[in-house]
Amino acid sequence: MNNLHHLSQNQTLSSTELMSTISGNIAGMGLDGHRAKRWGFKDFMHGGEVVQEGFSMKQGKQEPRIGEWTKLYIKGKGFFTVRDPNKAKTMYTRLGDFHIDGSGDMVTKEGFLLMGTPLEGSYTRLRREHRFSHYNTDPTNMTDFATENVFRYNSNGAAQQLNPPGRPIGNTQTINVGLDPRNGKYLGLYDEIKVAEDGIVYGKDGNNLVSLYKIQLANFNNAEGLTDLKDGVYFEPNDRSGLPTLASTNSTIISEAIEKSNVFSKVEAHYLTEAQRYFQFSTQAQKLADKITGTAIELIQ
Repeated sequence: MNNLHHLSQNQTLSSTELMSTISGNIAGMGLDGHRAKRWGFKDFMHGGEVVQEGFSMKQGKQEPRIGEWTKLYIKGKGFFTVRDPNKAKTMYTRLGDFHIDGSGDMVTKEGFLLMGTPLEGSYTRLRREHRFSHYNTDPTNMTDFATENVFRYNSNGAAQQLNPPGRPIGNTQTINVGLDPRNGKYLGLYDEIKVAEDGIVYGKDGNNLVSLYKIQLANFNNAEGLTDLKDGVYFEPNDRSGLPTLASTNSTIISEAIEKSNVFSKVEAHYLTEAQRYFQFSTQAQKLADKITGTAIELIQ
C-alpha cells in the first residue's frame, strides 16, 4: 500500500513539473530568439522522474525587419557572441536584434555588445554604369545585401564579384560603426553599412564598398547542453556543451531579419494535454490508495 502511495505521489510531482516546463515553453513563444526546453523520463518503477534534456536548437521562423540593417538572422547553425560589459561575461545567442547605442557599438536591447574581428579595409568599386532588373542568383557568387542588390549583371550577363575582405588586424572586440554627428556618416566615412551573408560588415561610400569587421559565429559540439543564462535566449558553455568553435561553413547571416522563438505551439499544446492526463491519473491513484488504506484500517478495527 505504501508503494501505491509513493508511486502516485511521485507521479503527481513529475506531472506537475512537466506541466510547468511546457507552460514555460508556451510563454516563451512571445520572446524573439527563445529556445524551447526539452525533457525526458526515467525511473518509471517509482512513478517516473522528469529529467531536463537541455534546449531545442531547431531553426526558428524568420521575421523580416526591412530597412533595419542591424537586425540579423542566422540561417543554419551558430550563435552570435555577445558580452555583458557590466559583468564582463561572454554569452551566446541566436537573437540578432541589435541596434547602435550612444557610443556607436552594436548592442542588444539589454546592452550586451556584439563581438567581431576588425578587418583591414579592402575596397571594391561597384559598377553603376548599368542598372538591370535581373539579380545575381548564382550561389557560387556573393549574394544580395539587404534590400539592394549591388551585384547587378552587366551587359554581358556577368555578376560583379567583391574583392576578398581584408585580413584580420586585431583580436575579437566590439563592433563599432557609430555615426559622426559632424557629417552624419558611419565612422565619419560611410553613407551606409551592409552585412554580407558570410558575416562581413561593409561600409559603403558612394560606389566603394569597404570591409570593416567579421561577425564570427560560434557553435558547440552539443549546443543543446548549453546553460541558460536569461529567458532561454542567452546561454553560456559548460562541460556538456563543450567549448565554442567556429560555426558551420553552411551557416549564413541574413540582414534585415531576426529569428522568432522555435516553440511549435501545436506540439506544446499536445504535450500539455498529455501532462494534464498524467496529473489526473496520479490524483485518482492517490484517492484509490487512500480509499484502500481506509478500508484496510476498518477491517483491522
